[in-house]
Amino acid sequence: MSPDEAASWAAASAPTAAEVIARQPSLNPGELPVHDLLLHGWIALFGSSIAAMRALSAALGVLSIALVYIVVIELFVTGSEKDSALSNDDIGMIAGLAALLFAVNLVTIKYSREARMYPLMLAAVLAQVAMFLRAIRVGGLANYAAVVVLTAIAIASNFAAVLIPATEGLWLVFIIARTGWRPDNANARRAWTIAIALAVAGLILMPKLFSSLRSASAGSVGGWRKPPALYEPFALFNKATGSFAFPILAALAIWGVVRGWRRGAHDATNFALLWMWAPPLMMVVASYAIAPVFVERYALSCFVPFFILAALGIFELPGDLVRVGGLALAVAFSVGHIVSYDRKPHDAQYREAIAAAESALKPGELMTAVPSYAIEVLRYYLPADQQNRAVRYDPSGPPAAVLILGDQSLAPAGVQSYRKDYPQTVARLRGVTVLRR
Repeated sequence: MSPDEAASWAAASAPTAAEVIARQPSLNPGELPVHDLLLHGWIALFGSSIAAMRALSAALGVLSIALVYIVVIELFVTGSEKDSALSNDDIGMIAGLAALLFAVNLVTIKYSREARMYPLMLAAVLAQVAMFLRAIRVGGLANYAAVVVLTAIAIASNFAAVLIPATEGLWLVFIIARTGWRPDNANARRAWTIAIALAVAGLILMPKLFSSLRSASAGSVGGWRKPPALYEPFALFNKATGSFAFPILAALAIWGVVRGWRRGAHDATNFALLWMWAPPLMMVVASYAIAPVFVERYALSCFVPFFILAALGIFELPGDLVRVGGLALAVAFSVGHIVSYDRKPHDAQYREAIAAAESALKPGELMTAVPSYAIEVLRYYLPADQQNRAVRYDPSGPPAAVLILGDQSLAPAGVQSYRKDYPQTVARLRGVTVLRR
């Protein structure tokens, strides 16, 4: 279990829903307790083993595959097949290809293996985008209401999801400007109505969002992150999809953009490009203006339009054999990236470290952990009657006898400072070191 997963467990394992809500702000400050309450109910049904808790994320990841299909349908479909740049069968084929690329990519798989809120955020964002596109196309009170509810759920799942309605706001400005700002135009009316719906959802969560931004600007959030380089939005897709798969997917996506414009699917192609690039660029701006927030998991949904454009590129290849070849290359290199990733361990051995720390403790002595939020991992693995032997790190309080040091989360200088206070090495494990005074 990772320290982040332990924070989710600590909140969700509370005996009552009210206690979950009370614990959540201190354990997972970048969200509202939507995921923690959902995980609370899941634990009640299936238990709190790591496999059981991660199964919730896996289920949401599978749901997102279907949602990608629906998003593509809503993105390319128009009022009638006669006026569409693509037939309904063509759109269905592109949707299937996009869902397949989404399903076999590491960036969408690895977060579905963690007991965290990001798969919920991604599923909520995809559902929201689908309803946003549908509301633009046909309007309807139910669709507008769905946009409000799904926007609120997505942002409540993780505040980083605010990047999506911000992106959609840019698209609405484009639609309204294109119609000459005329309220008598049907497209303009629908765009204005959706803008109001997004504003309503934002107002619901505005107090919490401002609170989060204040803590970020004060340095309590993201202090361990560095401001991103200006090329990071471009490197984001390369790092996440793999150095070998990315050139293939990028070439297919570029071809998809060219063919989409030539076919006349301008709005679908342009919206996909905006969705792909606007959130990473916004994160760069926010990183320099407020606090470093350029994190891959915050931009998870931005990979979906990338896969959609690559799927369009595969569909637009000349001839079935070439299409099959392009798809085979994209899938093979994407799966190869997963295999390569899985061959190397990426976790820290907290469970083994806690066992070593227990054996090093004398009667009455306590253990602690750095970074301090990793204390919940200790409490997860310790027996219920021994959890009081794990205390949160407090340099001003009584010192603990044993320290579990998370090397992955600390700068080398920080590691050395802790080693001065805890000079004895009890165990050196992957990602963690057990030290004793």
